[in-house]
Amino acid sequence: MQRLAALSHRIVETSDSLASGRMVGLATATFVVFLTVILPEEASRNAAYFGDTPTPDGSFVYSASDLYEMASAYGEDGRRHYVRSRFTFDVAWPLAYGWFLWAGIAYFGQATENSRIRYAVLLPILAVALDFLENVSASVVMVLYPDQLPVLPHLVPIFTFGKWVAIGSSFIVFGVVALGWLVKRG
Repeated sequence: MQRLAALSHRIVETSDSLASGRMVGLATATFVVFLTVILPEEASRNAAYFGDTPTPDGSFVYSASDLYEMASAYGEDGRRHYVRSRFTFDVAWPLAYGWFLWAGIAYFGQATENSRIRYAVLLPILAVALDFLENVSASVVMVLYPDQLPVLPHLVPIFTFGKWVAIGSSFIVFGVVALGWLVKRG
C-alpha cells in the first residue's frame, strides 16, 4: 500500500511539473481532431462490420453472455476487424482522451486550494488503463471465439464499466477545476 501511495504521489508531482497552458492547448487540439475527424471515420467503419450490434467499448453494462452474443453476431470478418481496430485506433483514442483529461485536470487543478484534488489526475490514467484492459481482454474473447474461457469474459464488462465511470468522473472533475480556475482568474 505504501508503494502505491508513493507512486500516486510521484505521478501527482510529475503532473504538477508538466502541466502548462500549452500542454492543455495541444491536448485539446488532439482531442478535438479525434472527436471531429477520426472518431466519425472509425464509427463508419465499425457500422459496416457490426451494423446495429453493440460493441463492448460502447456499452456501459453488459454480461459475459452478451459479449459472446456480440462475437457471434460480428461473424469472422467482424471479429477480425474488431481485434484489428482495438490495436490501432483504440490504442490512440484512449491516449488522446486520457491526455486531454490528464492535462486539463493537472493544469486547472493547480489553482485549487484543496491539495487532494490534485490526485484526480489519476482518474484519466485509470480510465486509459481500464480501456486497454478492456480492449485486450475483449480481443482475446473475439480471437478464441467460439471457444469460451472461464474467467476473462466476466472481467471484460467490469473493465468496461470501470472505464466509463473513470472517464465520466474525469470529465466532472475537469469541469469543476476549470470552473474554479476561471473564477480565480476573474
